[in-house]
Amino acid sequence: MQTETVSLFTPPSTSLVQYTKRQMLLGQIFLIPFCYFIAFLMRYAGGYQIQNMEELRKQFKVIAKNNSPLIIASNHLTFIDSTLIIWALASNFWYLFNYKFFSWNLPAGDVFKKKWYFRIVAYLGKCIFIHRDGTKEHKDEILSLAHDLVKEGQILTIFPEGRRSRTGRFDVDHITFGIGKIIQNLGECHVLCLYIRGDKQVGHSNYPPRGSTFRPLIKLIKVKANPENRRAYLEIGVQIAEQIKELENQYFEK
Repeated sequence: MQTETVSLFTPPSTSLVQYTKRQMLLGQIFLIPFCYFIAFLMRYAGGYQIQNMEELRKQFKVIAKNNSPLIIASNHLTFIDSTLIIWALASNFWYLFNYKFFSWNLPAGDVFKKKWYFRIVAYLGKCIFIHRDGTKEHKDEILSLAHDLVKEGQILTIFPEGRRSRTGRFDVDHITFGIGKIIQNLGECHVLCLYIRGDKQVGHSNYPPRGSTFRPLIKLIKVKANPENRRAYLEIGVQIAEQIKELENQYFEK
């Protein structure tokens, strides 16, 4: 007899699901002008470069199309880490015709929802606000929605640290376990562990220093959950965090 996975979530409301569907539709319609504008800002206003972009994009196309469900788990140093990741992994034109692989992410609503321009960027950039100061029911509902999107074949980016690192290094001692809860309810999931850091970055900052060059490192793993253990999500979170920390060690060794 197969054991059913124990749900750890509050199911998303019908209104939230419908809101997300409208968000996907409008995001795809406005993808080309919106994303080319963001890429222009990063490339020319920020002076940012992705050193291994061609290699990364080839790898990601294969990974995305052959490893579902898929979650991206990364370190977190600046406000725009998720934007840099999306930019590094594929072209805007490819995302237009493969929109489900344009990653969702979960920015802090208590920070980014306060300013109207952040709300617009978040809406068109496939963001779902999660309030760190919100109720357990709110957080579980957002994680449940994220779980359903990943189960449908879409991609989600999560930062296991939950906030930008205050040490300038990936902090394995202060991780959150939302990713573990999602995977525990999925049963198994591919996780693209990713480490991204500008060559001029010292500690955490709102934005990478101007003129930064990035060389993201990736490692694909497959994580399986124990459906009989309600707290297996803790082990899953630690396992993923250790992989990101290993990528960080490789980055500094090079």
